[in-house]
This record gives sequence, structure tokens and C-alpha cells, in this order.
Amino acid sequence: MRLVQTTGAAVVMTAASLFSHAAEPINAESLRQSQGELLLQIEQLRQETQALRGLMEELSYQLGQMSTDQKTRYLDLDQRLGELVRIQRDAVATAPSQGSSVAPTDSAVGDELGETAAQASASPSASDQDVYNEAFQLIRERKFEDALVAMESFIEAYPDSELILDARFWRGQVFDVLGRDEEAIEAFKSLTLVAPDYRRILQVKVKLGKLLIKNQDVMNGRKILQEVITQAPESVEAGLASRELEKTN
Repeated sequence: MRLVQTTGAAVVMTAASLFSHAAEPINAESLRQSQGELLLQIEQLRQETQALRGLMEELSYQLGQMSTDQKTRYLDLDQRLGELVRIQRDAVATAPSQGSSVAPTDSAVGDELGETAAQASASPSASDQDVYNEAFQLIRERKFEDALVAMESFIEAYPDSELILDARFWRGQVFDVLGRDEEAIEAFKSLTLVAPDYRRILQVKVKLGKLLIKNQDVMNGRKILQEVITQAPESVEAGLASRELEKTN
């Protein structure tokens, strides 16, 4: 705005100068010079106006991009929260009620429930279970920062608990939801190394593969997703892995 005011003032001064010359005997050369200066000032003003218009268009574009990026981040967070809620529901659906036992069957669901029941039969101490349940309840309530602290405290306090792998799994999930990708990658990668037979290892690998690809480690991310497909080609996780691989083609 200051630039436009300065330019405008220059135009006015030039016009005033031209008017003062008109009171003197007409000098053709002086008149042409004054007209030339006036035209030059007008041209400069036009160029500066175009520059300001371009700047306004650029700012408008940047605002639009910021709005789009904000919406994308919101949708990404919403998707991750939705996925976490789905996993929570699955965990609740497969968890045995206190004091109950489930006989294993030949179905995939029966195998899962049977394994959980077997773990319950050699159940950890009541305090062990209670502390874990309290931490998990914080995840259900979406108090993710508090849940992270609680899960980490559980892991430190009960390193030999049969619930330790579940606690480490949920710790990684919370890191992911909070957008702390590097910590989520380390949490999931550690699980694949120390517990390759963990019952949720396919979910862990899908998460790990997606996070690696997202953070520019495409080769290792694709490798892990392909492992899921090879390991359990008919599983839901294999379908998820296939879709992620398609996105990188």
C-alpha cells in the first residue's frame, strides 16, 4: 500500500509539473519530456498493480492449500482413530469373560478364542490384569496420552506378564494414532523381532509396512507387506497389505 501511495504521489507531482510548464511559454521539447515522465509513472503504477494482484492470487492459493492440507490431516487422523476403534472392538469380542474358559475349535475364531482361554487358565496375577485393564480402558476413552503412559508403566512393572505383548502392541497403536511415526515403527519392528508368533503379528506387519512406506522407506515397507500376503494369503490382513502395495505401484 505504501508503494502504491508513493507511486501515486509521484504521478501527481509529475502532473503538477506539467501544469506549471503550461503557464510558461510552450516548449515542445519540455512538453514531450513531461508527457514521457507521466507515461512512465503510469506504466510503473500499472506494473505494480499487476504485481499486487499476483501476490493476492498467490496468497489465495496458499490459503486454499492450507485448507486442503488441514482437511487431509483430519481425514487421516479420523481414519486411524476408526481403525483403532475397530481393533478395540475385535479385542473386546475375543476377550474371555473373567473366570470363564473357551474350548478351542477348528475354526479361525475358535482358535483365537481357544488361545486366549489357554492364556487365561495360567492367568497372570489379579493386579497384573487389573493394571492392564485400566490402561486399556484409557484407550477406549481415547485418552491416548494417558494410555501411553499407563501402557509403558505396565511394561516396566510386569516384564514377564503374559499380557506384555498385548501391551506393547497397543503402545505401538497409540504412537500411530498420535502421529509419532518413528516411535510407532520402533514399537512394531521390535514386536516382529521378539515375538514372530504373536497372535496379532499380521496386524503388526501391516501397520509397520504402511508406516515405513509413509516415511519414505518404500522398499522395506513393500517387503513386509509382501510377507503378510505370503504368510497368510486368505487373511483380512493380506487384503489390506495388497491394497497398500497397489498404492505404491
